[in-house]
Amino acid sequence: MFYTEYYHQSIQKTSKKAAGAAALHWERQKISDRRYSGCNRIDVHEGEVPSFGYVSSDGMEQVGVYVVLRGRNFPDGIYAYDADGRSGAPNVAGQLVKIGGKDEMKRLAEAFPHKDFLLDTPILYLFTGILERSVCRFKEGAYSRILQDVGACVGSVMLHAKAKGAKVFPLGGFVDDQVAVSLKLPSTEVPLAGLAVFPEYSELAYDSIDDGVGESAYSNRSEADPLLMAAEPGASFDAGCVSASSRYPSRFMRQNRGECIEDLSKCIRVRRLATQALPGDEFPLTPARYDSKLYGQVVNDLGKVPQRRIPFKRTSFDLDEFSSMLRWLEQGKINLFGAGLLKIWIVVFDVMFVFPGVYRYVPVRKSIYMQGGVVAAKKFVKCHVVPEEVENAAFAVVLTADLKEACNLLGERAYRYLNLNAGYIAQSLHLSGRVLNKTVRGEHFFYENDLKKLCNLPDGESVISEILVGK
Repeated sequence: MFYTEYYHQSIQKTSKKAAGAAALHWERQKISDRRYSGCNRIDVHEGEVPSFGYVSSDGMEQVGVYVVLRGRNFPDGIYAYDADGRSGAPNVAGQLVKIGGKDEMKRLAEAFPHKDFLLDTPILYLFTGILERSVCRFKEGAYSRILQDVGACVGSVMLHAKAKGAKVFPLGGFVDDQVAVSLKLPSTEVPLAGLAVFPEYSELAYDSIDDGVGESAYSNRSEADPLLMAAEPGASFDAGCVSASSRYPSRFMRQNRGECIEDLSKCIRVRRLATQALPGDEFPLTPARYDSKLYGQVVNDLGKVPQRRIPFKRTSFDLDEFSSMLRWLEQGKINLFGAGLLKIWIVVFDVMFVFPGVYRYVPVRKSIYMQGGVVAAKKFVKCHVVPEEVENAAFAVVLTADLKEACNLLGERAYRYLNLNAGYIAQSLHLSGRVLNKTVRGEHFFYENDLKKLCNLPDGESVISEILVGK
């Protein structure tokens, strides 16, 4: 059994057990100073960064953003993005803080399998998870929540860049510790994803790197630490323990170490395509309301708004709006890092001209396929810790994966990719909902086994994320 499966089981909620105090094992580390005293700062103006921000699990903004620039209007170097940095100049959306020069840029490129590609990349974004910010709220589930936040942030930058005509390449394969050292990260901040951005006039073909990065991923299956993987969540952590896992009492830190790539020569590049039709009645979606260019313009005009957990209103969802929200998922890279291993289920309650039931969405085919009958709305809300926040949702998007299948292909790193992918889908639906004046909310507190049983989802699937849509 992969450690990913142990970890996912440890963060499931169940209504069948008496609620007890959650045990939190968090490495006691000094909170790092991210003020970058004495470093050179450059203002970033509105329009150069996404104005709409990204969906955050708890509003703590627990994603670190770093940018490597070459041949731009700024001096070449590695920069940390400080969203709160202000110089007093008008229309400043933050500041870039220089933390590395050309030597650090070369060392950073060595951490990626396509070194020459990285040395030619004009803009490289690197995204990290700041772990200490969410452990109090999500306990052992903090890591999966942070992964989804990072995925949402990647999606935000991706959609913003594509709206400006740029070519965007998600990068998930790199030597984790080498990136952390290059960025001078503290022990409570971990690198999780990258995004290479090229200008529209670039002659680089979209599939020239990894034959289509969005549908392939790097596996660390051959280099997973057997000592770390053998340790179960209930194992003791006494001072005499000699396994690698003894350094990490918290399960989410052990999961992160299990996902890490340490040697690119041992990694396997995996490519999958999942575009075939599914059994079940097919329901073709109507055309999207906006074309891709107009959609990008509308999205970029959106400002950042706080997330509010307010009840849904009882109202029917329009078919064109329903279809557009699903088809707009492909404005970015819907498979992002996960090699198409994430499955998208649509539980329809109240959408005009769509029979209530459980569907699978196959993006490339622009269709949904009915997989199950009507789901009772009253039973559905009881699958959640706070039922009143779920009532009257027009439909729900449930993202699942077979963790054993995913880990067999990609090793422990599969869990990272799946959650990053789920975060992008949540961000895309959130922005689409705002374009159409709808409410989209990620629901983190649900009883997984109850939800699977009610929606008749396969036993071998694990629920990675749930997103509710309504008015």
